[in-house]
Parts: sequence; structure tokens; C-alpha cells
Amino acid sequence: MTIINRYRSASFGGLVVILFVAFVFAALALADEKEETPEPDVRFEEWLLLGPLATPVPAFSADGDSTTKPADLLGYRHVSLGGALPVKGAAISLVGGSDVTWTVTAVAEPGITLSSDESSAQVAYLAAYLDVDRWTKVEVSAKGSDAFEVTIDGESVVKQKETADFDDAKAKTGTAKLERGKHLVVVKTVRIPDDESAAWQMDVGVSAKNTDDEPVLSLNPSRIMTIGDVLDAPSIGGVDVSPDGEYVTFTISRRTPPEGTRDTRREIRRISNGSLEKTIRDMSDTSDWQWAPTGHRLSYIMTSDDKGTIRVLDLETGAVETVVEGIEHLSGYDWSPNGTFIAYSVDVEAEKSETGVQRLRGLSDRRAGERDRSFLHLTSVPAGTMRRVTAGEHSTWLYDIHPDGKSLLIGRSYEELSRRPYSRSELVHLDLATQEAEILAEAHWIGTAQYSPDGKTILITASPTTFGDVGYDLASGVIPNDYDTQAYLFDPATKDVTSITKNFNPTVRSVYWPEPGNSVVVVAQESESVRLYTYDVKRKKFTTIDVDADVIHRSDVARGKPVVALVASSADHPNRLYSVDLRRGKVTTLLDPGKERFENVRIGKVESWDFTTESGTAIVGRIHYPPDFDDSREWPCIVYYYGGTSPVSRSFGGRYPKNLWAAMGYVVYVLQPSGATGYGQEFSALHVNDWGKIVADEIVDGTKKFLEAHPFVDEDRVGCIGASFGGFMTQLLVTKTDMFAAAVSHAGISSISSYWGEGYWGFGYNSVSAANSFPWNRRDIYVDQSPLFSADKIHTPLLLLHGTDDTNVPPGESEQMYAALKLLEREVEYLRIEGQNHWIVDYKKRIVWSNAIVSWFDRYLKDQPDWWNDMYPPLDDDGKDTTAGAR
Repeated sequence: MTIINRYRSASFGGLVVILFVAFVFAALALADEKEETPEPDVRFEEWLLLGPLATPVPAFSADGDSTTKPADLLGYRHVSLGGALPVKGAAISLVGGSDVTWTVTAVAEPGITLSSDESSAQVAYLAAYLDVDRWTKVEVSAKGSDAFEVTIDGESVVKQKETADFDDAKAKTGTAKLERGKHLVVVKTVRIPDDESAAWQMDVGVSAKNTDDEPVLSLNPSRIMTIGDVLDAPSIGGVDVSPDGEYVTFTISRRTPPEGTRDTRREIRRISNGSLEKTIRDMSDTSDWQWAPTGHRLSYIMTSDDKGTIRVLDLETGAVETVVEGIEHLSGYDWSPNGTFIAYSVDVEAEKSETGVQRLRGLSDRRAGERDRSFLHLTSVPAGTMRRVTAGEHSTWLYDIHPDGKSLLIGRSYEELSRRPYSRSELVHLDLATQEAEILAEAHWIGTAQYSPDGKTILITASPTTFGDVGYDLASGVIPNDYDTQAYLFDPATKDVTSITKNFNPTVRSVYWPEPGNSVVVVAQESESVRLYTYDVKRKKFTTIDVDADVIHRSDVARGKPVVALVASSADHPNRLYSVDLRRGKVTTLLDPGKERFENVRIGKVESWDFTTESGTAIVGRIHYPPDFDDSREWPCIVYYYGGTSPVSRSFGGRYPKNLWAAMGYVVYVLQPSGATGYGQEFSALHVNDWGKIVADEIVDGTKKFLEAHPFVDEDRVGCIGASFGGFMTQLLVTKTDMFAAAVSHAGISSISSYWGEGYWGFGYNSVSAANSFPWNRRDIYVDQSPLFSADKIHTPLLLLHGTDDTNVPPGESEQMYAALKLLEREVEYLRIEGQNHWIVDYKKRIVWSNAIVSWFDRYLKDQPDWWNDMYPPLDDDGKDTTAGAR
């Protein structure tokens, strides 16, 4: 009885459970129907409208099961929105050649209603701009009567694939993470009419999830700078001017997100007016483009299976001829002045160790490829007769070919550890008829060498000490900074050397000696700028040539005419191509490749701000202001410096884009401490054997003076950042002061002795920065100035960044400091960038690296940790991420 009752009881209980579950599901379904999506913070009240446009469905789309659905039309690319930003009146070309323009349309409750032609399928685009003043997680809610997709900056956020009853439909939602600035919202909606089609309606709203600040909606495309403007903007390279000064050739490269795919083309333009003569788009496997000395002919190397072929393109006829074919390991070439032969270099790879064990032959042998060699060969043109002209234990390279074509000016270099800089260079005259080699100069730090147009003098760039005391005039006992490059005139007959820049404060970047030979063209760093000069050989006088830009990046000069082509930028505009007629003093802007991209970008003003130290030294600096700067409010500040041997130039963008940081809501102060080149040799010599002693005091003193002079900067929200030597300075600074609320060190040096001994470049760099000083005789430098030995004094939150493959500053420098600060339980984060060397060049990793820097400062200088925590969620006591999906 009990057992039967029990089973009955069980059966009845099961029925109760089933009925209860059914009731719950029904209730939930009813609740779901009644539940309303929370109202968004803001709704789009007006849109830029493109269309509606007729979009006939594909032919035969009704065959079988292949009927075209609204979701299919969503996936079609009806128009291209990748060019100029949507704005009222802007036109977009359609298939067939007709244009359609963006118009403005207002939204009436309960949403925008689009006109519909019921005779065919249609597509419409709605566009507007969403502005956030901080990193924000937004929720987009959207509903429509027909299929639609909402994208922000090209990324899909919300999608509906079918038609719906607009009045009863529940809004679909999606989230997006937005950085500070303006973002393009585009709604694409498609309609395939049928007999039951209702009104074509669309409604979109946006809410901020991590802040009380509402997003700002508008139709105004004016925006601040983004990381895309740094990475994706077109750049100009490979500048080469034809010998007669009539043409300039160059490359234009740009990257396409999200992969950063690079697209490069070569253009040829007239120097006189910038008109485009020819575009070469297939650049694959080509390199070393240069003008042949006669005619308007361009030569280049085509490489296949590690074999190089030199070809020549005749610009006037379009004909292509081969000069040299199938040269294994061809690495470069130069034309003789009259075009009758080419001198080219061939690399010879060293044999690999069969055991995998290598005995080092010297300090330089630590570098990869150090045992490889390169030698010179000649080939006649057009006959193609070839011969090898150099061999031996050391590599040889070509400096120049004598104007008469009878001899070469070549160089060799080898390790010499008995004196600084631990290498020795030879400047050699090689007679092509006899193969006799005459060593003209045996020195160190020789940069470039070239003949004067008459062949009687050699123009050399080298360090101040290359030719003894000829290149400098400093007080007794002061060691010059050998990175402060000078220019010399060398007489090969008498071996006499004259410095033309000893009393010229700018440091030389590049030199040219065009015909007729009465002037030398010089590009040199002067303070924060890189400028153009001419040097009158007879009058021994420099003249500045003003160009409408602050920093010259690339340049070339016609061999037979005083015409210059150069690429330059300024702190407030990206690179442009200019021509300079030196005879008439005329500067012409030939090309501004970023004009369209930056047309609507607001960039804050940049102004100089200098101060004088207690010792009376003038320190140059500048301020980058936010685009929306208002001196009535308080601003956080980022202090940037290098502190090594070169100043921080006033160029646009770059690896450490001050313009971008300013756009992210920071006042950016850049200063040029003692020891930098470009201010004269007395100033640059202060770098030698200092290793931050003077520089650290100047940065602290300068920052204090800057804060006193600019009350709109909040002194409690100041951060500092530097890279390489600047990264060392960051680490050193936070051992000396707590004035910074956050600090960033990229590839910084924590222990000078380990950098000196482990890095491939450390001992060489220290041959200048710590001249004649070593760990065994200068503890005050190698220990006292090393931040690692004072790590216990660091209380500032510190972000360490380092490429895992850095051969300049080994990643152990950051590893050591990270270990010290973790053991000291200080606030420190360390990001390793896999597969990257001293510079972060991988496109995607560069974006993450850049965002990490800004989000670190947002966390501590703005009290906005959301962005950093989204990238790198907090860790628990066991070192595990506390947020799902963390990286």
C-alpha cells in the first residue's frame, strides 16, 4: 500500500512539477513581452541621410531556395563610406556614375520615417557623430521596421536581419568601447517591400554605462586627433631629385586598419609646379629607386629568390631595360657621374657554425650578421662587362664616385678596443685603372664623404674629434659630445682638413654639394627644428633657407642644379612635400597628402616656453595644448623629455605623439635638458659623463617653474614619460622626487653597468656618454646614477614597457626594476611587447602599447581607471585576473 501510494505520489508530483515549469516559462514569456528596454540617455534627433536608394535584387534571386533576403542586402556594399566623412552636401558616386548627396533630416517621434518606393528594394544610410570626453562603454539601443545594422567607426554594434513590427518590437542593444573623441555612427537599413509592408521606421539611442556624462550627438565632423591619425595617415619617403632638377620621385605609403596593411605607390612629379607625371603602383620586390645621371630615367633593383636585377625605366618612352641581372645578395648600387658604369655591392654571408657553439672574436661579434661581409663590383653600361673591385678581411662600402669616373671613394671599418669609440674607420681612394688603394684618412666616427663637383675636395661629416681638435673649440678638459655631427672640407692632395661647422651651433644631419660647386647645401638640427641652410664656400658663410615647416625628415638635391626637394612637418601639421629653388629663394608646396584626412581635425596650439636654471643655462621647451583648452579650468599634465644626445623635435605625430596626448585631454610640456645637440658644442658636451645628474635636476626644476607659471595645470595631476635614455630618466626621476603622480618608462635603463655590458650598443653609446669611464673607475656613475640601486626610494606608480627583442636596451633593464618594485610592494606594472625591438613597429601591438600609455595616465591623473582596467583587469592576491576575458 505504501509502495503504491508512494508511486502514485511520485507520479502526481511529477505532473505538478511539469505544470509549474510550464507556468514559469509562460510567465517569463509574458514578462518579456511586457518588459521595456530602458530608455537611452540620448536619442538621435537628426541624421545625415543618404538615400533611400533603389537597389534591385540580383537576377535569378527567386530561383529555388536562393531568394534574396533583407539580411543579404545588409551584407552588400552599396556605397563606399571609407573616404571623406559624411557631411551635409557631400556627394558619393554610385555604380553607373550618378551621385547622391548627404542631406539633413529631423527625427519625429517615435523615430525617423523614411520614404519608400514600394516597387523595388531600397537601402538608406543614416549618419551622425557621437562625442565622449573620456573612455566610455556605451550601449546602443535600436529598433526598426526593416533590417538594419548600426556601426560605430566601422565596427558592427547592433544588427536586425528581418522585418519587425516597429510599434511592438523590443529594441535590440549592443555595446561599444569608445576612446575620448568623436565617433562616426552609421545606420544601414534595407527594405524589400511586400503587400504587408508598413512604414519604414528607425529609432536609435545611446547610453553611457560607466559615467554620468551623456554622450554628445551632432552632425559636425570636426574632431580631435586619434591614434589612427598617427598610424594611418599617408607618409612620404624615398625622395630623389633628377640630376637636372626637373622631376622628383618619392613614395606615398598608408596603412589600412584593422590589420595595418600597407599600401605603397611611387609618384613622379614636376619640381616646378607639383604636377603628377606618373604613378607606379606595383612596388612589390623593388628597392633603391634612383635617377640615372642622363635623361629622365629611373633605375631600381628587382629582387627574386634573393637575386637582384637592376632595371632602368625611361620616363619619356616607357621602355624598361635590364642593366644587371641575377646578382645573388645584391644590396645596393650607384651610378657613375657620366652613366657609363654602375658600382654595386654584394653581400657575402658567413658560414654557420655546425655545432651551434660560437667563439666570439670581439665585442662587435655579439651582433647578428657581424661576420657577414659586403664588397664592391662594377658593371659597364650598356655592355654589361663586370668585375669585382674589393675583397679582404673587412667589408667595403662606397662613399662616392669621382666626377671623372676614374676612382672610387670607399670606406672600411674594424674593431679597435684600445681607444674610443672602439672602432676605426678608413677613408680610401681607389684607382680603378690600377686598383691601387690609398688611405686618405684613418679615424673614427666618419659618417659620409662626397667629392666636390670639381673633384678636388671631399666633403665629410664626422664627429667633433674625428680629426683631432680641428672640429671643436672647448675649454681644456671638456670632452666633446661625439654625436654632435660636424662637417669638414678635406683636401686629398695635402690631407689638410677644415671644419666648416666648428662655430655653427646646429648639428649636421645631411650635406650635398651640387654643381656649380660654390655652395654646400646643409640640413641640420637647430634646437627643436631641423632646418635647411646653404654654405658659401668662398665667403665661409651659412644662410638659413626658411621653409614653411619645423622639421625636415627627408631631402635630396639635384646634382646639376641648385634645386632641393624635401619632406617636412611641424608640431601642428603632418608631412608635406616641398621644393626649394635655391637660386631664387622660392619655396613651393608640391603635395600635402594628409590634407583630406586632417581637414576636420582640431589640433591644439603649440607654443614655446623656456626657463633658465640656477646656473644660468637656458633650457628650451614647448607646450602642446588640448584642442578644447580653457585656462579657467584645471588640467592634468604630461611631462615629456629625452635627456640623451638629441632634442625632441617639433615634428608631427611620431612614436611619442604629443599632439595625440594633448587631444586626450592633457597639457603636454616638453623640455630639452642639457646635453642635447643642436645648441652648440658647449651645451652638448654636458651630456658626457653626466648620466642624468644635471638632467634630472633640470627636469624637476623646469617642471616646478612650469607649474608656477601655469596655474591652470593641477600640480597634483602631473605625470612623466620618457623612452630609451628618457626611460632611464623616468626611473631616475622617481627615485629623486614624488612630484609626479604617475610615470612611464619605455625601454628604460635601470642599471647602467648591465646596459653597458649586455646590450649590443651599450658599450658603444657609453664611449660617448661615459667617455673613458667604466664600472671599475666610476662608481658614482655606474652605481649611484643607476635607478635600480635606489629602487626603495620609488613611491610613484610606474609603468614599464619593453620589447622582448630589444637589442639596444636589453629587456632585462625593465625586468630588474620590476622585480625590485614588486618585492618592495610598490605600485608597478610591466608590459612586455612580444617580438618587438627598441621601437614598437607592429601595427596592432603599437595601438595596444599606445593605449596602455594613455590609459595609465587616465588612471592616475584623471582618476579614470576604467580604460586601464578594461585592458588589464585588477589582479587578486594570487595574481589572477578578477574579470572574465582579461588579457
